[in-house]
Amino acid sequence: MKWSTIRMGWRNLGRNRKRTLLAVGAIGLGQFTLVFVNSLMAGFFLDALDTVTGPMVGHVQIHHADWREERAVDLYLENLSETREALQTLPEVEKVSPRIYTAVLAASGEKSDTPALADPGFIVGLDMALERDRGGLLETLSDEQVPGDGEVAMGRVLANRLGVEAGELLAVIGQDADGFPVSDLFTVKAVIDSNVELVRSMGILMSLENAGELLVMPDLAHEIIVHGADFRDADALRAAIADVVALDAAEALTWREAAPEIVRFIEMKDWFDFIFLAIVFVAAAAGIANTAMMSTFERRHEFGMLLAVGARPRRIIGMVLVESVLLGLIGVLIGSIAGTAVALITSQTGINYAALGGSEVDAVAYGNYSIPLFVYPRFELRHVVYGLVAVTFTSALAALWPAALAARLEPMEAMRT
Repeated sequence: MKWSTIRMGWRNLGRNRKRTLLAVGAIGLGQFTLVFVNSLMAGFFLDALDTVTGPMVGHVQIHHADWREERAVDLYLENLSETREALQTLPEVEKVSPRIYTAVLAASGEKSDTPALADPGFIVGLDMALERDRGGLLETLSDEQVPGDGEVAMGRVLANRLGVEAGELLAVIGQDADGFPVSDLFTVKAVIDSNVELVRSMGILMSLENAGELLVMPDLAHEIIVHGADFRDADALRAAIADVVALDAAEALTWREAAPEIVRFIEMKDWFDFIFLAIVFVAAAAGIANTAMMSTFERRHEFGMLLAVGARPRRIIGMVLVESVLLGLIGVLIGSIAGTAVALITSQTGINYAALGGSEVDAVAYGNYSIPLFVYPRFELRHVVYGLVAVTFTSALAALWPAALAARLEPMEAMRT
């Protein structure tokens, strides 16, 4: 294509500035929507994945083959120390968190004239040091609040039901791994909120050692949570874990298999991407088709003169196409700059969904998880590229018909109009 054709296409954008600005504005708004809203959705869904794979599910979880079906206290993994050491030698593994779980009855252990009311609870035995790391179940606790020997942290909902506060005693009654009844008193070191609904509503969090002693589970665990470098590499992580001899009789699941309801939730993002990309298509097609058609009818005389002096039809087509593509690219550039700027700024400040909706709720429950509504957008360059490709293609497609009409004009008839 000749440079003169590109120059003429650029010049023609200024013939009707109002119409050009309207088309550029529509395309720019569509591209802004694509970049910013998808950045917002990416931040929301990635935060949801952090909520799921961080504290409770992990990237891969290992447990007894029958554990998911029965959740019985005697369905445990043996040789925990050996297994843990073997997992930690794998280069793909970053963190190995053993857990002990069991359902119990809990009640206030404080002396009172009225009988204490018991309520269902759920013991979670943890490696306290590991759970203080980012994404752990005890991430929000200060050093002074971390439970020690004979101490527990309680979910806020359970603590409120039992009327138990930090510093008071909690009585726990359950069944050990051999089927015998057990009970003990623990001091409540902290009352915590959690994004994991089970922990928040029923959780009694104690050290792995205390849980093992209470339930007669020496060097045993019900589940091992394994984290790698990236949740997207969960399949490769599970393949590496499958080579660990100590896990031959166990079941290893990726987070996608362990929490399928969250997978369905995350897949919604693909639909959001598609919807907002469609918005850009529609904005570009409507704006450019209208501009190209009107411009073609207004310039029939000019096109007729060019054809009369020897211009080839393909050059007329080239002029109209160049004009339309330039119009689309200007709109994409403006929308991309605005969308990227807003996405990068809000990625630092965050956006409170709840406040925008006038609600005081700071999280939305989905399955067994509470997903925070304070979102940090995540800018993704691919959305700019998607918009650029979509608008370039749409611009050329929308201008084909007006360009073909202009190229098929009869020179003498066009010059008389």
